[in-house]
Amino acid sequence: MSSIAGTSGARAKGLSRSELLKRAGVAVTAAAFGGAGIGQSNDPDSNTALITFLMCFGSYLQNESNVVAIDSENTVQAVQFMADLYRNGEEDQIFGWNLASNNRYLLSGKGSMMVNAISAIRTAEDLQPSFVNDLWLWPVPTGLYGRLGLAQTTGVYSIWQLAKNKDAAEKFLVDLCAGYEGATIASNLFNFPSFPGAFPAKQLYKAAAADTHAPHGKYSILTTVASKYTRNAGYPGYTNAAVQETLDRYLIPHMFAGVSQGRLTAAESVRSTAGQMKRIWAKWKAAGKI
Repeated sequence: MSSIAGTSGARAKGLSRSELLKRAGVAVTAAAFGGAGIGQSNDPDSNTALITFLMCFGSYLQNESNVVAIDSENTVQAVQFMADLYRNGEEDQIFGWNLASNNRYLLSGKGSMMVNAISAIRTAEDLQPSFVNDLWLWPVPTGLYGRLGLAQTTGVYSIWQLAKNKDAAEKFLVDLCAGYEGATIASNLFNFPSFPGAFPAKQLYKAAAADTHAPHGKYSILTTVASKYTRNAGYPGYTNAAVQETLDRYLIPHMFAGVSQGRLTAAESVRSTAGQMKRIWAKWKAAGKI
């Protein structure tokens, strides 16, 4: 799931969007806060973070009937919000970030907030920078429509038709998915189960809270993020080929970046992106994939 890592004392209670802007530099200087790190580039982390922000504004790629729904006032507001955040607390490098960039930004000591999986904090625990004990995890900030977001990545398992031992492979996957406690713990809480019964919530919370790294208990918020706030990329519909092509082409980061860089207004960028997405949806619907 996506969570926010930062060096503020706000702890796990989460931030509102107005508080996020304030901390990034609107009401205080960016130097005092340290800066936010949310990519607007051709990388999967930018997809995850920006679609998460869209959801918090009540904006979705599609509706429950899997019809393109991006062209809305909610989307315009979300895109404008992110442009304001960039202009008041982010660096130009976010437009060229890769999968490791926001981790490096936080670990450099320059950044105070990022939206990502827990990799940066786990790396900090290994490297032990001076601020390691001040790194906290928060839920995604509350937007106009609450607090929702994507899983950072979703594992998909396949068995090749040419596999020589399909029965054993199938049994392995069933055993893994049905009893995921060992996998979650072995992953250092990166991986959470797809099925609630595979690692019951109370046991999962206890395992997360038992992590010995300071600040103690910071990982327990991940169980709340997973159970209450995490959705699939196609929510409120289902993830399909059109959603995946939108992700693969990084249309959402392009939509945000066009406004942040001053090339388009928020309404123009949203309208242009909606047009591209409608063509993608029409193609896959004609192919029988939606």
